[in-house]
Amino acid sequence: MTQVRVEQGLLEGNRKRGAFRFRGIPYAAPPVGELRWAAPHPPAPWDGVRDATAFGPAALQTADNGADLGAGQSEDCLYLNVWTGTVDPQARQPVMVWIHGGGFLNGAASMTDYHGTALALRGVTYVSVNYRLGAFGFLAHPEAGGNAAVQDWVAALDWVSRNITAFGGDPGNVTVFGQSAGAVAGRTLLSTPSARGLFHRVILQSAGFEPPAAVADTGYEGVVEASGRLFEQLGGSDLELLRRAPAEQVLRASRLLAGTRPAPGEVHTPANLVWRPTEDGRVVGADLSCWPEDVPVLFGHTADEARFFVRPGGTYGAPRAAADPALIYTPETLTNMTTVLGGRHAGLVAAELTGSPYEALAELVTAAIWAEPALASYRRFTELGRTAYSYRFDRVSPGNRRTGMLAFHCVEIPYVFGHLTPAGDEDYDEVDAQVSDTLAHAWTEFARTGVPSSPDGTPWPVAGRTAPQVTVVDDKAGSAPLNPGPVTELLNSLRSGASAG
Repeated sequence: MTQVRVEQGLLEGNRKRGAFRFRGIPYAAPPVGELRWAAPHPPAPWDGVRDATAFGPAALQTADNGADLGAGQSEDCLYLNVWTGTVDPQARQPVMVWIHGGGFLNGAASMTDYHGTALALRGVTYVSVNYRLGAFGFLAHPEAGGNAAVQDWVAALDWVSRNITAFGGDPGNVTVFGQSAGAVAGRTLLSTPSARGLFHRVILQSAGFEPPAAVADTGYEGVVEASGRLFEQLGGSDLELLRRAPAEQVLRASRLLAGTRPAPGEVHTPANLVWRPTEDGRVVGADLSCWPEDVPVLFGHTADEARFFVRPGGTYGAPRAAADPALIYTPETLTNMTTVLGGRHAGLVAAELTGSPYEALAELVTAAIWAEPALASYRRFTELGRTAYSYRFDRVSPGNRRTGMLAFHCVEIPYVFGHLTPAGDEDYDEVDAQVSDTLAHAWTEFARTGVPSSPDGTPWPVAGRTAPQVTVVDDKAGSAPLNPGPVTELLNSLRSGASAG
């Protein structure tokens, strides 16, 4: 057992496989009762030694997909966890703070996928953070304000700034990274005034880009509308009454308004989700308004993102045997989604799609929700003159080739965290082990120096306006010209109002 002192008192963690682990550390007071929808308050100090060998509760899951959270659920959820190879305050290791994904509706820092032993053994101090989800984290109220979860992220970063030295970390070198909703969190922090100075690099995995080109972004107004409907379900907007409402009642209303059910004849995409961070002029400012010039960003996506949601064997969240894909991914469904995502270029986009209705649909959704928004961000970041590095993850493991999932949304996570299954497993092979080393090295070197590089020391190319380059991670990682493809370019032309064809 190992003890570390933080501002609130003495913590006792443990050590496993060469890394020290401190779990279930409160970074704010429980956001319950009078603190529901309030800005995070400082955590209370404790006497004696606090056990830090078990995870704190996960946030209440607005869309429970059955994943093993590694902990129970509670409205009292503002806890973080630390993995580190050293507790020497003089070590001054780079710090990596992980904000988990899950559409701002589910997930937890305690999930096995996000355990940080392998990253800690690469010489970083790794932190994973819980935050409020669904309406608990994003409700907009005239008195309480909104973006409570954004304030949670800032509170966690502030705790890190104050305490991470005790875990061998350098508070002057903090990288925020996250995937999907966690990447949106990273992008949001670039426009959050209270977060300025608390982090120094950002990694955006598979989100945190521009909004989709042809999908109306309701932004703050959409959250306000959903909040008003939640007030109606809970009996009014009186803040004292709302704070006394049973958590399960709030959770039920939050779930009904979350935007997880697609319209008839369509398929779900993350663009439909309602509870999310938005520019409110109080917590979150204008987009990128607070992005310091000396904060580099590493961002990218996977080649077949949509196959996580539009699955080869059925719909997202449904057992593969429960539905016949031929009845779900029909030509009519493809036509409907091309209309939704292709805007005025829908006909031109449809003409470029190839393969079966399923394959065309997966290509369309990947392009519209990830590839084109990432392209738009690439061009925006370079026009702003900011330092950015772009990647695309193309590697398809033997297991994902067999199932048809290919390089789907979330596929890179076990590579980054060093969680591939043991050698000899039919899902991964020795090439995947090498790709994992490449990705984990790039992420930790970016945290250490601000420049991602391959294990042989080759730096990844910086994003640029002339001869734009991207790092493609396949069996090996290598630089390639930025080549979006016709569907992505057609969708991108919607932003400028340019004609196509």
